[in-house]
Amino acid sequence: MATLENLDLNLIKVFYYIYQTQSVHLAAEKLHLSQSACSHSLARLRERLDDELFIRINGKMVATERALLLAESVLPAVSLLQSGLNNAVPFEPANGQHQFIISGYDFSIWCVLPELNAYLARHYPNIGVRIVQSNEQIPAEKLESGDVDLALGFDHEAEQSAHIGNAVWTTGRYCIAMDSQHEMADTKKVMRIEDFLDYPHILVTPWNESRGIVDSALAKINKKRQVVMTLPSVLSAPYLLKNTPYFLAIPEVYIQTVSNSLGLIYRAPPITIPDFQIKLYWHKVREKEAKVSWLIQLLCRLSGQNGTTLTNTSR
Repeated sequence: MATLENLDLNLIKVFYYIYQTQSVHLAAEKLHLSQSACSHSLARLRERLDDELFIRINGKMVATERALLLAESVLPAVSLLQSGLNNAVPFEPANGQHQFIISGYDFSIWCVLPELNAYLARHYPNIGVRIVQSNEQIPAEKLESGDVDLALGFDHEAEQSAHIGNAVWTTGRYCIAMDSQHEMADTKKVMRIEDFLDYPHILVTPWNESRGIVDSALAKINKKRQVVMTLPSVLSAPYLLKNTPYFLAIPEVYIQTVSNSLGLIYRAPPITIPDFQIKLYWHKVREKEAKVSWLIQLLCRLSGQNGTTLTNTSR
């Protein structure tokens, strides 16, 4: 039986990173070890716990049932320890070199980063920002581990989570964009729902969703639209409308900045579409870390300067 007296706690770090990355190679990089040293540590841990812990399947180290049970205790404990260590060192933004790692997609970055970047350039040129992409809107594990400090996401309703804190940066409405030569471009014509459904649509799915907010709104009235193109980029989507009969549901705040140069017009939708929300997400286990807390509070102030009030909706 493994106890603290006979277990090398460095092995817990090896377990933690292999579990997080599903890779001995990536875990070794995180720990600044050679891959052979990391493999040796895993072998020792397997021997002490009398379990394989991880089995290689399709190139990934997949956790066994014993490892899954162990992770329920180990992961929160390691995160709590890391948070405590981070809190022990005060964050002094004006001194030294710092970097924030923020995940997001093009539209959320477009909404938030100009304000943040301009402020840091003026007041804290020693602070850098690294933007990373994520396959998920809320990369919970990366937020918890510290691989990501903050995530910029997109939603349509208030939400609560036991582990993820969030705040609304801004809200806005959707409109329907189209080529200026589109048959429905004449704003004197009333756009009926029948007109809306008669033409093909472009769908934006930043995280490879199967449908969008328009599809959800249509489903409530037992209607469906024809989607002929799907792409992950809000900022690129309007460029695909020229010389087509397509419709595009898009945040009005963005399309009004590019419609003239692209030869597009936009109109109010003939159905009720919930307003969008640009949100900030962080892990609650880290929200009291000086560095993360400073960034959240800074964005609160910047949001106020931008004519909005950052609303913390976490519980």
